[in-house]
Amino acid sequence: MTDDSTSDQARKGLFDSVKGKAKEIAGAVTGNDSLTAEGQLEQTQAQERKEANSVEAVAKAEADQARQQQAEAQKESFEARREVDAETTAVKTEARAQSAAQKQAAEAAAQRDAAAQRTQAEAEAAQKAAVAKAAEDAKVENAVDQVDGALDEHQRAARDAAAPEVEAARLRREAEALTDQADLP
Repeated sequence: MTDDSTSDQARKGLFDSVKGKAKEIAGAVTGNDSLTAEGQLEQTQAQERKEANSVEAVAKAEADQARQQQAEAQKESFEARREVDAETTAVKTEARAQSAAQKQAAEAAAQRDAAAQRTQAEAEAAQKAAVAKAAEDAKVENAVDQVDGALDEHQRAARDAAAPEVEAARLRREAEALTDQADLP
């Protein structure tokens, strides 16, 4: 029901109430009981209509208020949902960022571990190479010592073997010198 029809109903109710009162008074003045009863009936109907209009107006106001409350509740619900969505998005974004940071940290740790293992392996390989070189150097030095010893031994043997020949050559030279001095043929 619109405000105009509510006002119209109120005016009509007032008019019917006044008309009923007029009939009641006219019936009482003229002694016409049926006119008096009709006037009282119209007044009662007007009063009931007035009460019905009041109840209807209250119901309409309550319905309007309920619609307004529903609209506000929907608005609040929408805003709350939007806030929850924003918070959810923020949490997801933060979770992704944390996941990416953890992944990056894990990759960096893996690279550090790999570099450390590589460095360790290189150090071990260098140590093994140094040990192998030292062993090789020791073998070479031992071989050189053996060769030097053999060379010394060979030179000594050669000197020892050449000594009688040298002595014989010396003696021959002395004999020739003596022969030349004595002029012996």
